[in-house]
Amino acid sequence: MRRSVVPRLAEAASAQMRERVGRGRLGSPLPYGIQSEYDRGTADLELPALELSNGLVTATVLPGLGGRVWSLVDHTRDRELLFVNPRLRFANFGLTDAWFAGGIEWNLGSTGHTTLSSRPVHAAVVDGPDGPVVRLWEWERTRDLVMQVDLRLDGTRLLASTRVVNPDPQPKPLYWWTNIAVPETPGTRVLVPATHAWRTDYTGMLDRVEVPFPDGDVDISRPQASTYAADYFYEVAEQQGRLVCAVEPDGRGLAQTSTSELTGRKLFLWGTGPGGRRWQEWLSTPDTRYLEIQAGVCQTQLEHDVIEGGATRSWTEAFVAVDLDPEQAGGEYAAASESARAAVHATVPPAELEEVQARWLAEVAELPPGELVQTGSGWGHAELVLRGQDAPAGLVFPAVEDASAPLARFAAGDVSALDEVPADAPTIPPVSARWTQAFATADEAATGDGTAEQASGHQGGRRSDGTGDTADGGWWLAYARAVGHHARGELDAARAAYERSVELRPTAPALRGLAVLSADVDEADALYARALELAPRDRQLWTERLVALLAAKRPDALVQAAQGMPEDLRGHGRTQLLLAQALVARGDHEAALELLGTLEVPDLAEGDIPTAELWHVLRPGEPVPERLDFRMSREA
Repeated sequence: MRRSVVPRLAEAASAQMRERVGRGRLGSPLPYGIQSEYDRGTADLELPALELSNGLVTATVLPGLGGRVWSLVDHTRDRELLFVNPRLRFANFGLTDAWFAGGIEWNLGSTGHTTLSSRPVHAAVVDGPDGPVVRLWEWERTRDLVMQVDLRLDGTRLLASTRVVNPDPQPKPLYWWTNIAVPETPGTRVLVPATHAWRTDYTGMLDRVEVPFPDGDVDISRPQASTYAADYFYEVAEQQGRLVCAVEPDGRGLAQTSTSELTGRKLFLWGTGPGGRRWQEWLSTPDTRYLEIQAGVCQTQLEHDVIEGGATRSWTEAFVAVDLDPEQAGGEYAAASESARAAVHATVPPAELEEVQARWLAEVAELPPGELVQTGSGWGHAELVLRGQDAPAGLVFPAVEDASAPLARFAAGDVSALDEVPADAPTIPPVSARWTQAFATADEAATGDGTAEQASGHQGGRRSDGTGDTADGGWWLAYARAVGHHARGELDAARAAYERSVELRPTAPALRGLAVLSADVDEADALYARALELAPRDRQLWTERLVALLAAKRPDALVQAAQGMPEDLRGHGRTQLLLAQALVARGDHEAALELLGTLEVPDLAEGDIPTAELWHVLRPGEPVPERLDFRMSREA
């Protein structure tokens, strides 16, 4: 699901759906930073992993990468149930860029792959009444919600019981989707007992279609019959024991079902067109094919539900192997889906799963986690210190010596802890209302008045002891206030605070903030240049400068600026793409075509097609080479 998509809704969309689609869309992933410093090289890599096994089933979990269930092997059937990616290959699909394909993914936050996809989460092994439980948890910072996923085995079933806790009195948007990657072959069939679905593709339209034939004779239950990528969100909200499964022609496959809280079920297919094939190769290896079956709290991923203040939402999912009769699995869709329902409910009866959920809440969910086997971030600890709260029962958020540490000490009342924030790599400030107020209170106490943002040049950032000496951390406090103002659209106040931060101590992020706010192209570029003098190896900053010059129709200036980049950064695929676009803008097509000949952009974003667009300009009428063709819609 693409990030920050504002869809066009079909007339059939209800008022409730329209309300949920309009709710909770994030303008940015702040306070998280972008994770784009990866490449497409191949090297051996060791990752921390947890193995949960009972002799019948083995689940392998990656706590350092969002708690992804990387593998699920059913030993009784001697088969892997998930798509296990032969390579850990990052790509720009996540809310904060880096994401990878494969396994079972837990998505909390907002439309798109979670901010936690490629970040560590806390993990521990809990002694449950029926055996070991792998507990995964973290504080999701865009929403300030706490996520807990407890994994355990019950016979051949992998159970995942989830709590989402709102620690604050205010209601918040709630987005949750569990993504399950499974292998795709020419005979793979996806079965959901449903007659209609809501479809969205890369054209931006969300419309209601019939299942399994939304467009004449194309059967979407057989994913390789489709040419273009699409999401199908099945209408199953009124059902009990909702499920989705993917099976092969022999009837064998994987099914997911859950308690009633998860009302949505989805199929994502890549299609057999050039873009779908290229993206799958990009995310894995040549000839790799997979699809995703998913489950969530709303009908579609374009919607957000509500979690009330102080509330907890919870559910339990079961992931199981299925063995359908091959003739039934390959027969008429409605009958095949009913056979899937019967098989899944025989293994996981809906009433029994509700009882499992109730027992988990009563006996397991709040058991102490014991010793951590993986440490996530320290931000949960900082947030609890700020609130003066304890962690939800069953969880701990330890102090961690990461970027959160100075902020945790600041939240405890030690303003001088901000002196520890490094100027060469400043912590991205939290932007929630609580932190905003804490920063404003500390800043106004230090400056002696409340006018710090009314004009630049104020001698702010004084120590809280009243001595009047400028604190080392005053520049960061001003920067934090600037980012908060900027995020809320308070641009004049943001500019003043950035200027004050720069006067106290010039840093690349504050200069960058001023560049973004400047409406004057030359002034903005000069600010970017100053920022890059302080951070010459910040590739994201270089990219932003070049993008601004391209948008301002300054291709010559872009080419000249790129000459000042470190050689390895200039050779990065993203820089080479921008140079090719600049060369086209100034009419140097042959030079642009030469760059395109070897171009590979590691952080190419999902849905972006600049390489195909360049090719159409440089070689109009000629087919786009496969390696440059990432188009996933008929309109591209």
